Amino acid sequence: MTWIRMIPPELADEKLASIYGQLRQMYPPEYNGEPVPSLVNPDGTSDSIVAAHSLIPEAMFHIMAGLAVVLKPELGLTRRQQEMIASVVSAHNQCFY
Repeated sequence: MTWIRMIPPELADEKLASIYGQLRQMYPPEYNGEPVPSLVNPDGTSDSIVAAHSLIPEAMFHIMAGLAVVLKPELGLTRRQQEMIASVVSAHNQCFY
């Protein structure tokens, strides 16, 4: 769980909601599904790396749009390979997420 205030999509104002929508369209469909069960909190919410950037919408758009570009399937990495890279980096950095 993040320790900073986040604005989830359902509570976003018009500008932030628009950015959430634009980002959702940029990601491959498999990244826009249901939350990963292990990341669902007891209250039913789930942590979101995107929402963790929601206090500065313009920065959120640029950061997450850049990530969306490197996740494009035509670049040759499968979702499994992308997740493996993220897992190795997280483990190396001793980061749960």
